[in-house]
Amino acid sequence: MVTGCKATPGCIAYVGISYLTQTLQAGLGYAQLQNVKGQYVVPTAASIEAEAAAFAKKTPANGTISLIYGSASGGYPIVNYEYGIVSNHQSSSSTAKNIRSVLEWAINPKYGNNTSYLSQVNFQPLPSKVEAQSVKQILSIQ
Repeated sequence: MVTGCKATPGCIAYVGISYLTQTLQAGLGYAQLQNVKGQYVVPTAASIEAEAAAFAKKTPANGTISLIYGSASGGYPIVNYEYGIVSNHQSSSSTAKNIRSVLEWAINPKYGNNTSYLSQVNFQPLPSKVEAQSVKQILSIQ
């Protein structure tokens, strides 16, 4: 997307926050988006975290929710959780254990859900409520 947009004069595209560094290196900019409060907001760690935190209160136990145009003051209006869709029933207990292990690492605030990893792609940690819901889902994998 970044390469195609750079090669197309007047291009307007939505490029995910994980490509911000490449976008800026390509000489492309980004725009402020208007949120539900009428504020024009750029995608910063604070604006993304504010919006995700507002949605965390509304996230159902199964984690399915659209995180677009939420209600946070100062929140960036397009955010998302990263998902892994995994069957609760695996072919063997060792497969289930291995999948749980990877997913537990990914959402653990000491490891994968830590800013030392996430900041490399401009992601923010999962809100604690969503993290807790994710742990329950992971532990149900058999």
